[in-house]
Amino acid sequence: MMKYVFFCTIVVCCALSAAAQPRLTFRSLMADAGRLSVGKSESRTVQFVCRNVGDQPLLFDHAETSCPCADVKLPDKPLKPGKEAKIKVTFHARDLDDRGTVTNLITVFYSGPGRYTRLRVRAELVE
Repeated sequence: MMKYVFFCTIVVCCALSAAAQPRLTFRSLMADAGRLSVGKSESRTVQFVCRNVGDQPLLFDHAETSCPCADVKLPDKPLKPGKEAKIKVTFHARDLDDRGTVTNLITVFYSGPGRYTRLRVRAELVE
Protein backbone atom coordinates (compact mmCIF):
# COMPACT_ATOMS: atom_id res chain seq x y z
CA MET A 1 0.00 0.00 0.00
CA MET A 2 2.83 2.37 0.87
CA LYS A 3 4.45 1.79 -2.55
CA TYR A 4 1.15 2.61 -4.26
CA VAL A 5 0.79 5.92 -2.36
CA PHE A 6 4.41 6.84 -3.13
CA PHE A 7 3.92 6.03 -6.84
CA CYS A 8 0.73 8.12 -7.03
CA THR A 9 2.47 11.04 -5.32
CA ILE A 10 5.32 10.94 -7.83
CA VAL A 11 2.90 10.82 -10.78
CA VAL A 12 0.88 13.78 -9.48
CA CYS A 13 4.01 15.86 -8.82
CA CYS A 14 5.35 15.18 -12.32
CA ALA A 15 2.02 16.09 -13.90
CA LEU A 16 1.80 19.35 -11.96
CA SER A 17 5.38 20.37 -12.76
CA ALA A 18 4.83 19.68 -16.47
CA ALA A 19 1.70 21.85 -16.50
CA ALA A 20 3.35 24.83 -14.76
CA GLN A 21 5.52 26.25 -17.53
CA PRO A 22 6.11 29.46 -19.42
CA ARG A 23 4.68 29.60 -22.97
CA LEU A 24 5.67 32.20 -25.53
CA THR A 25 3.40 33.44 -28.32
CA PHE A 26 4.01 36.15 -30.92
CA ARG A 27 1.65 38.59 -32.63
CA SER A 28 3.57 37.96 -35.86
CA LEU A 29 6.56 35.85 -36.87
CA MET A 30 7.44 38.11 -39.85
CA ALA A 31 8.40 41.79 -40.03
CA ASP A 32 9.10 44.01 -43.02
CA ALA A 33 12.10 46.35 -42.79
CA GLY A 34 11.10 48.11 -46.03
CA ARG A 35 13.51 49.41 -48.67
CA LEU A 36 17.18 49.88 -47.81
CA SER A 37 20.04 51.17 -49.97
CA VAL A 38 22.83 48.63 -50.41
CA GLY A 39 26.30 49.69 -49.29
CA LYS A 40 25.12 52.74 -47.37
CA SER A 41 25.07 53.22 -43.61
CA GLU A 42 21.34 52.65 -43.65
CA SER A 43 19.60 50.46 -41.11
CA ARG A 44 16.09 49.81 -39.91
CA THR A 45 14.78 48.44 -36.61
CA VAL A 46 11.66 46.28 -36.42
CA GLN A 47 9.95 44.91 -33.32
CA PHE A 48 8.33 41.59 -32.54
CA VAL A 49 5.76 41.65 -29.72
CA CYS A 50 5.59 38.48 -27.65
CA ARG A 51 3.52 37.38 -24.66
CA ASN A 52 4.05 34.78 -21.95
CA VAL A 53 0.74 32.89 -21.92
CA GLY A 54 2.07 30.30 -19.46
CA ASP A 55 1.96 30.40 -15.67
CA GLN A 56 5.70 30.65 -14.92
CA PRO A 57 8.24 33.40 -15.75
CA LEU A 58 10.01 32.99 -19.09
CA LEU A 59 13.74 33.66 -19.47
CA PHE A 60 15.26 34.71 -22.80
CA ASP A 61 18.59 32.99 -23.42
CA HIS A 62 20.06 34.23 -26.71
CA ALA A 63 19.34 34.78 -30.39
CA GLU A 64 21.09 33.64 -33.56
CA THR A 65 20.76 35.28 -36.98
CA SER A 66 21.26 33.85 -40.45
CA CYS A 67 23.22 36.97 -41.46
CA PRO A 68 25.68 39.19 -39.57
CA CYS A 69 23.72 42.13 -41.01
CA ALA A 70 21.20 41.91 -38.15
CA ASP A 71 21.48 42.74 -34.46
CA VAL A 72 18.97 41.36 -31.97
CA LYS A 73 18.04 42.96 -28.64
CA LEU A 74 16.23 40.56 -26.29
CA PRO A 75 14.46 41.63 -23.08
CA ASP A 76 16.85 41.70 -20.10
CA LYS A 77 14.32 40.70 -17.44
CA PRO A 78 12.22 37.55 -17.09
CA LEU A 79 8.86 37.82 -18.83
CA LYS A 80 6.16 37.32 -16.20
CA PRO A 81 3.00 35.34 -16.94
CA GLY A 82 0.44 37.40 -18.89
CA LYS A 83 2.95 40.15 -19.75
CA GLU A 84 4.23 41.31 -23.13
CA ALA A 85 7.75 42.19 -24.26
CA LYS A 86 9.40 43.44 -27.44
CA ILE A 87 12.26 41.83 -29.31
CA LYS A 88 14.07 44.42 -31.44
CA VAL A 89 15.93 43.47 -34.62
CA THR A 90 18.07 46.02 -36.46
CA PHE A 91 18.80 45.20 -40.10
CA HIS A 92 21.94 46.86 -41.57
CA ALA A 93 22.42 47.29 -45.35
CA ARG A 94 25.98 48.69 -45.31
CA ASP A 95 27.83 45.36 -45.76
CA LEU A 96 25.44 43.75 -48.24
CA ASP A 97 25.94 43.37 -52.00
CA ASP A 98 22.67 41.63 -52.87
CA ARG A 99 19.80 43.35 -54.64
CA GLY A 100 16.15 42.49 -54.40
CA THR A 101 14.16 40.99 -51.54
CA VAL A 102 16.13 39.24 -48.80
CA THR A 103 14.88 37.45 -45.70
CA ASN A 104 16.91 37.14 -42.51
CA LEU A 105 16.07 34.30 -40.14
CA ILE A 106 16.34 35.01 -36.40
CA THR A 107 16.14 32.12 -33.92
CA VAL A 108 15.24 33.19 -30.37
CA PHE A 109 16.10 30.72 -27.59
CA TYR A 110 14.25 30.79 -24.23
CA SER A 111 13.08 28.64 -21.32
CA GLY A 112 9.90 26.65 -21.71
CA PRO A 113 8.33 24.20 -24.16
CA GLY A 114 9.73 24.41 -27.65
CA ARG A 115 12.71 26.38 -26.32
CA TYR A 116 13.04 28.42 -29.52
CA THR A 117 11.04 30.34 -32.11
CA ARG A 118 12.11 31.39 -35.60
CA LEU A 119 11.33 34.94 -36.69
CA ARG A 120 11.84 36.46 -40.15
CA VAL A 121 12.81 39.98 -41.21
CA ARG A 122 12.32 40.85 -44.85
CA ALA A 123 13.87 43.84 -46.64
CA GLU A 124 14.10 45.07 -50.19
CA LEU A 125 17.67 46.04 -51.09
CA VAL A 126 18.05 48.72 -53.76
CA GLU A 127 20.90 50.80 -55.26
